[in-house]
Amino acid sequence: MQTAKPTRIGLLTDLHYDGGAKAMNRLYESVATLNAGNIDAMVVMGDLVNGTSEQNTKRLLREVSALCDAFSGQIWFMHGNHDLDYLSKPQFYNALGRAGDRSRFHFELGGYGFICIDGNFRPDGTEYDCGNFEWETAAVPEEQLDWLRGRLAASLLPVVVISHQRIDKACTHAVRNHAEVREMISLSGKVRAVFQGHNHEDDLLQIDGTSYYTLSAHKDDAGPAVLELGAKGIRLLRDFHLSEVV
Repeated sequence: MQTAKPTRIGLLTDLHYDGGAKAMNRLYESVATLNAGNIDAMVVMGDLVNGTSEQNTKRLLREVSALCDAFSGQIWFMHGNHDLDYLSKPQFYNALGRAGDRSRFHFELGGYGFICIDGNFRPDGTEYDCGNFEWETAAVPEEQLDWLRGRLAASLLPVVVISHQRIDKACTHAVRNHAEVREMISLSGKVRAVFQGHNHEDDLLQIDGTSYYTLSAHKDDAGPAVLELGAKGIRLLRDFHLSEVV
């Protein structure tokens, strides 16, 4: 009896693309690697660019979009704090050619529900917009916590959460209300894994039966991460070498 092919999702985070040849080649090679591995979908987890002005940021995002368009599967983009130094969230998605995309979203793939949250808010609930923030003071606002609670309750599938900022522990790279987000995840009993960026280093914490994996930065030559969703659960591969079973 033939075994069903597992679904594979590529993860890239913290590109910090600056338009230089090294950054361009690195992203081109990562997309080519994912295509060669027959990856079904890709999530780009924020901090796509390091812009120097509104126009420069828009140009860099258009270049990132063009390079990522070579990917053969479906793509979802998340923004990070650097992407909003000179742009609003709608401007970010417009520059990528994805007007109308939401900064928080969910989808289902490979027998899992994916919930992508947006921690790019100030603690008072104000959205990050054209540099009106300090990156060390991120938060998930109350309205989005209600949305997350509803999404978790409604899911009939095991869940994977993706966040640009860390939510697994107190640190400068975490949202301020990380404990509240984490408690919601724990109480749901549905979240198998959480994937995070922003901190530029690989790290793994196990909390209440959920694996919280922080991925190192694409800018620092980290290869694509791949989630393999199959009968045995979720496997995480870096450069197509098995790293952890989560």
